[in-house]
Amino acid sequence: MAFQDRSNALQALEAEFQAEKASSLRKLEVKLEETLRELSEVERQLRSLRTADRRAQLARHQALRKEAEHQRWCFMVQREACGFVNHDDLDRYYPLPPSWRE
Repeated sequence: MAFQDRSNALQALEAEFQAEKASSLRKLEVKLEETLRELSEVERQLRSLRTADRRAQLARHQALRKEAEHQRWCFMVQREACGFVNHDDLDRYYPLPPSWRE
């Protein structure tokens, strides 16, 4: 194989890797956004609940928050794999709400 052919093949492979990393990053972002929206909805419901349902919603909130925290970490790791090393925007665009207690 000629040097130019090999170089082109390597460039194509690198482009494919970059596209896959970007696709994975977007999937993680969408999943995090969905979880944060669901978490926000549970918080909205918690503000108005005063019954036994509140305990179940608190447990759901804790589980969702834990999941969002994990998803945010995965998103951050994938960002680093894509070359983004400054994560200041994560706090601004994907803030984790505080934990709720009874």
